[in-house]
Amino acid sequence: MMISPESYTGMHRNASFEQLITERNQLLREIRRLEKIVFSEERSADDWRIKPDPDVRYQMELEYLARLCLMIRTKYNRFLHKQMK
Repeated sequence: MMISPESYTGMHRNASFEQLITERNQLLREIRRLEKIVFSEERSADDWRIKPDPDVRYQMELEYLARLCLMIRTKYNRFLHKQMK
């Protein structure tokens, strides 16, 4: 079962910058793994028996990544602002 992008964001709301970077790296690994599956013409792999399908998981992972990147940007800008004081 996938969670909504809003719930995903909420789960990481209090994460440190370093934790967000780690999460981003994990998302990127999963996205790359799913790309191998969804862009393959082979649709009989075990991954296609899991619900939601890999194409749905792929799109959701991209949604999570987009939200996470915004969070990273915000944390980074706060860091820069503190450095300038």
